[in-house]
Amino acid sequence: MAFTASALSFMLENLGKPVIVTGSQIPLAELRSDGQINLLNALYVAANYPVNEVTLFFNNRLFRGNRTTKAHADGFDAFASPNLPPLLEAGIHIRRLNTPPAPTVLVN
Repeated sequence: MAFTASALSFMLENLGKPVIVTGSQIPLAELRSDGQINLLNALYVAANYPVNEVTLFFNNRLFRGNRTTKAHADGFDAFASPNLPPLLEAGIHIRRLNTPPAPTVLVN
């Protein structure tokens, strides 16, 4: 999923719309699946806190798609961004942690 988010971030550069990649550690049909909450939070974040780039939402954290790596294969905290903090955390309240930079305009 981290590789997919990274590849999409370069393919969809300057899209101007939020693209959020998400998934689950436990299959959606299982009772304890984290997939439903990841999907609902990703949709909520896309609608109310749009970050116009490709991001990855997992375990209540939103990461930049091209800064994410798989950290754990056997826990809900499966993804990390070692060199850049998450953009936001979703708990009782949505907390912005790292504001995305303003878009740059290239003039030729």
